[in-house]
Amino acid sequence: MNENSAVVNELRSAAEAIAQAAVARGYSRRPALLAKYGERGRAMYLQDTRFHLSYLADAISFGRPSIFKDYLGWVSAVLAARGVAPEELVENLKCVREVLVETLSDPSLAVVLEVFDAGVAGVGGAADASADQSEQPLPVDGPAKRYLDCLLRGERQAALDLVQNALRAGTGVREIWLRVFQDAQHEVGRLWQSNQISIAQEHYCTAATQMIMSRLYSHVFSGPRRGRILVTACAPGEIHELGMRMVADFFEMDGWDTYHLGANLPAAALVDFVGQRRPDLLGLSAAMTFHLEPVAVMVRALRANQATRDVRVLVGGHAFNREHELWRDIGADGYAPDAESALTAAERVAAAARG
Repeated sequence: MNENSAVVNELRSAAEAIAQAAVARGYSRRPALLAKYGERGRAMYLQDTRFHLSYLADAISFGRPSIFKDYLGWVSAVLAARGVAPEELVENLKCVREVLVETLSDPSLAVVLEVFDAGVAGVGGAADASADQSEQPLPVDGPAKRYLDCLLRGERQAALDLVQNALRAGTGVREIWLRVFQDAQHEVGRLWQSNQISIAQEHYCTAATQMIMSRLYSHVFSGPRRGRILVTACAPGEIHELGMRMVADFFEMDGWDTYHLGANLPAAALVDFVGQRRPDLLGLSAAMTFHLEPVAVMVRALRANQATRDVRVLVGGHAFNREHELWRDIGADGYAPDAESALTAAERVAAAARG
């Protein structure tokens, strides 16, 4: 937390009331919204407004205004893919700004509006076009595309057969994890963002990949052991665990003994487990930016405990990928964008610990 902790606390405390007031104001000014989207649309408007305020608070908390600006670029693209014009987002943000002015104290308001106005300035313009365009479509003749096409058709067994046949043909298990599972999951995210698949299809593909990975674990656990321990977990509220599970599997392939604690883990439970196992490395993941603060809370809890204060922490996940120095703000020892680079980062962190 930076010097604006009091500002962030005031904003977070008032966020729900601000969101409710902003949406009510927007719908009163534009009654056609209710006819256009119905009550379900109003509920989604409210949820989006909550997200605006959460990302705004995170940007101020970590002293990185780009968090809010990048988020608005991303959400503008997501809404546009679903038929929501940028003008509607702009009007919603205008209402949010008005309620912020009416709600926050003067010292807090000045800080909040500086970040808010800088972020909103790019909405609806050229800045949106550059929002998170790092993911490119999969090669049409590649293994990840063939695998994902099976899942999108609901053919889970065919997807499993595809990877098992690739293994029998000599493709390495690491290659399967990286160039099939990891690449396919990145594509699932891109397809959902561009509204080419539904959230239900996204969940199905993720669940099917987790099942298929579990069927292949005899290949993952087959190598010699190195006598090193990795614990992996996702922060409270974070439900996207597949990426961190892939990281744990990759370390297993490298001979580590791993303990993947899964999604939505309370900080106190993590501290207890790490204190018992004394791992060489702890991996923490945050897919969404509003889970950065829970990760920071986890790290602070570890550092405050005598038994866990020296554990080396490596972080990753989408929340860190656009702000590559955020791991320093979290209090971690390093960052890796994917499973393969996590092994390299682990060695770098270990070398730094040795001095």
